[in-house]
Amino acid sequence: MSAKPAISVVMPSYNHGRYVDACIKGFLAQSFQNFELIIIDDASSDDNVEQIRRFQDSRIRFLSRQANRGVAAGMNEGFRMAKADLICFFATDDLPEPGYLEAALRGFDTNPAAVGVYFPLRKIGESGESLGGRVSLPSGAGHRELLRRSFMGGNQLPSPGMAVRRSVAVEALLPEGVSQYSDWMLNNRLLMRGEVVLSDAPMVAYRVAAGSLSGRSDAAIGREAAETRLMMDDFLSLRTIDQLRDVFGKEMEEFAGLSDAHVPYVLGRLALRSDHHEKRCWGYETIMRHLSTPGVAESLAACAGFTYKDFMAAVPRPHGSPVKEINDLRRRLRRQRIISVILGIGLVAAIALWLAAR
Repeated sequence: MSAKPAISVVMPSYNHGRYVDACIKGFLAQSFQNFELIIIDDASSDDNVEQIRRFQDSRIRFLSRQANRGVAAGMNEGFRMAKADLICFFATDDLPEPGYLEAALRGFDTNPAAVGVYFPLRKIGESGESLGGRVSLPSGAGHRELLRRSFMGGNQLPSPGMAVRRSVAVEALLPEGVSQYSDWMLNNRLLMRGEVVLSDAPMVAYRVAAGSLSGRSDAAIGREAAETRLMMDDFLSLRTIDQLRDVFGKEMEEFAGLSDAHVPYVLGRLALRSDHHEKRCWGYETIMRHLSTPGVAESLAACAGFTYKDFMAAVPRPHGSPVKEINDLRRRLRRQRIISVILGIGLVAAIALWLAAR
């Protein structure tokens, strides 16, 4: 297509031969037609490529990779390839409602300062059947509050169907290899750059399929641990106390008087309050790195009363740690051994007395 499209749809695709036909047809049937589809196959091993190449439409731009590189690489490549000023991110196993693109454009038209638009999701099964549930949005929260919740807790926004300004997307490209938390990391980077629109209408049918990245396998849990630390590093781009005050509000009162030089210390202390163990570990490590800077330990002791003993006492312990249970078990075993010894001595004494009486 020669004319600049009004919106680009970036669609990384991997082994979606079973689903991609319906997804593409869903876009070709949209109520708004001035768009481009950028589909990036990530070296699929099924018939995904063959299914995509069946469509002969000038609005489809197709890239087939020879090596598998993951969803972040596909997302980054699609953002760079996009011709439009607005970009939608869509997975090829999900389905757009007929008015999806129109709703995305309307979100930006009615909120010119917004950097992104998000939609609730309608859940469907592997065969497209409705599962009757939905993934809702945290309505009523501004981008700073969403960022605070994301820092302290879990991901606040679903990525399927999200729309973003291209100028922002190319500034928020992800580290290649990130998979478990690619959407969460991208959401945080958008929230750091401005306000987002949270739509009320579910315009995306989100497929809940077995074997997805969200499955609770040992590999997924391991990726989460590594990617949490990488994701949390993004918050170090908040470099002033005023920026932290905008995000964390009253939680910053105890850090009044600290200079911008101690932002890593403040972020570390805040992360230590998270319910997520990996985030608490990141907080401890961030303070450790900060203390390694010459003069910081002395400055924190003078300005915040924070000493090495305070640092050692702040070491994160997993919630539900087995240490207490193990110690309790050891105490019970010791008591049982003592009781057994006493009973054994008593039994021996009783037998001795019985023998003596004979």
